[in-house]
Amino acid sequence: MDAFTAKQTEHTEGRSHPWTSMITDENSIYMDFKKNPNLIRSSLEDFQPFEQWPFVDTFYSLVEWLNSSSSLLESNDCTFNAVEENPDKQYPYAKKCSARLMILFREIEENCQQRSIDWLMQNILQSVASTKIGFRAGAICLSQSATCYLALGDKVDTGGMGQQVVLTFFAYGKNDRRCFENMQEVISHAQLCLKTVNKKLKNGELDDIYR
Repeated sequence: MDAFTAKQTEHTEGRSHPWTSMITDENSIYMDFKKNPNLIRSSLEDFQPFEQWPFVDTFYSLVEWLNSSSSLLESNDCTFNAVEENPDKQYPYAKKCSARLMILFREIEENCQQRSIDWLMQNILQSVASTKIGFRAGAICLSQSATCYLALGDKVDTGGMGQQVVLTFFAYGKNDRRCFENMQEVISHAQLCLKTVNKKLKNGELDDIYR
């Protein structure tokens, strides 16, 4: 599967974690799914109109795993963009849909170490690109989003400035159904790759780069 990196494209002044509400939508508020996993399937508004499609359940399962005790990562904000005309000429399909998922280290201090963020990006990228090689109807883009981790302070000199990793999922097809089927493939593959990286974290491979 195609995997690539991009610079942050959102025109924002950075985020905080945890965040309170979105400026564009005050009803959209941060929820800690580690503490409230039961809210995952009832609070992701972008996905709810498409719950008849299996990719949504696959996405919910990914978010549930990320925030479970089995994971050393956690999720943050996520969105889904419905099917549209495909402008990406490198993918010869009429339609496209996309989704976004932001992730971070469960150990908050790690998110303020650029070497750790780069390690996470590189290992996800390598895992995605080196597996499911024959699949050409989807891709995953990785980028970084500047974040102020409030638990560590909200000033430049307090050590709370860091990053989150943004995964953007792209799926293509000749019609809506094919896009949704391929999105399920992309999300399933993302979970397998994140589990591979999580295993590396548990084995201490991130700690090794600091020795």
